[in-house]
Amino acid sequence: MTGVPLPTAAELLNALQRAKGTVTEFLEHLAGEPIDADILSQNTGPAGNDNSLGLESDAELVRRIVLLTGRISGRRFVYAESAIAVERLPASARRRLESSRDPIGRVLTKHRLEVRREPLAGPVVATGNTPRIIDLLDRAALSRRYRITLGSDPAIVVSEWFLQTVPALTSRTPSSVGPNDSSSL
Repeated sequence: MTGVPLPTAAELLNALQRAKGTVTEFLEHLAGEPIDADILSQNTGPAGNDNSLGLESDAELVRRIVLLTGRISGRRFVYAESAIAVERLPASARRRLESSRDPIGRVLTKHRLEVRREPLAGPVVATGNTPRIIDLLDRAALSRRYRITLGSDPAIVVSEWFLQTVPALTSRTPSSVGPNDSSSL
């Protein structure tokens, strides 16, 4: 896209905040193709004492690292790390996350779960620390961290890095990309 100015991180964040629906729907609209979650790692273990979901230290937590990638083009749009409180998800949604390439937003939408997203303060720090991941994140246009609440229970913490391929697309960003209200993913 030579000659097309790249939006700033603030412009990308503004587009995300204006968008209705999930991050997945936002990306699919911009990219013009389905988005899949290429799972880099997914592990289950105890939440530990330091978790942002208010879980007991021995509660089951899934830690998932994915690249949101265009199904047709293979372009990487977002690197995301999430911590998912297993006991706070319906079993069918949990199984779908564990066995499919569906991003979290698609799973929550397909299960018609009422969600709220709350930004979390502080630095966004990746746990993935391979040279490949560090290089990828060094070129990220924007990073953010938020908590997803299902009903009244915080269920998922997401950290995401929007890669350089996303800002090039934001010149096509409409004010509304999905059927849900702006309080959803």
